[in-house]
Amino acid sequence: MSESALIIDDHPLYRDALAQLLRTILSETSVEAASSAGEGLRVAEGLPGLRLVLLDFSLPGGMSGTEAITTILRKFPTVVVIAVSASEQRRDATAALRAGAKQFISKAVSTEVMADAIRRVLAGDFSAPSWLTPVGPGVLDTSGHSLLTPRQLEILGQLHLSNKEIGLRLGLAEVTVKMHVSSIFRALNVANRTQATQAARCLNLTPESS
Repeated sequence: MSESALIIDDHPLYRDALAQLLRTILSETSVEAASSAGEGLRVAEGLPGLRLVLLDFSLPGGMSGTEAITTILRKFPTVVVIAVSASEQRRDATAALRAGAKQFISKAVSTEVMADAIRRVLAGDFSAPSWLTPVGPGVLDTSGHSLLTPRQLEILGQLHLSNKEIGLRLGLAEVTVKMHVSSIFRALNVANRTQATQAARCLNLTPESS
């Protein structure tokens, strides 16, 4: 059965460079490209033997990087997803890996490093999800709860309530709850309560709720 790979990136020059790289190192693989997560999912539906998706983790539009990864893996559970990004923020790398990406690779790495990382992942060498930056690889803790403190996890499970109601339940001042909620949003790289709850599910966080 023929195999295929898909690149999802909104920058034409970088997308073309990645396509050329994949065609060089995966000579027997058909390589397709898309400029958005939505387009990528539509293209993926028609690809035979989809094996690899290189996904820009910071695509513009309505779907976040974590949402794109989890949606791809839900539809294509055997596909290997590698996140690439101009971001070198630990929280982005952690979020991508916890969502199911096998690697998070900075766009600033050399072509050689990128090619080697892709070869290793496709060979099954991804026992520890890793974050590749221009200064070298780093293995991240993907146990789930390390993103948030125990108190923040407790609050995460009660985001369906107002800050005042959470404060009354936990014996905290409303302003303290507000500070924790802001920290949760930053840690999960989200903008509101709904996104925070969704990200928690994507990242396999299991906050206690009451």
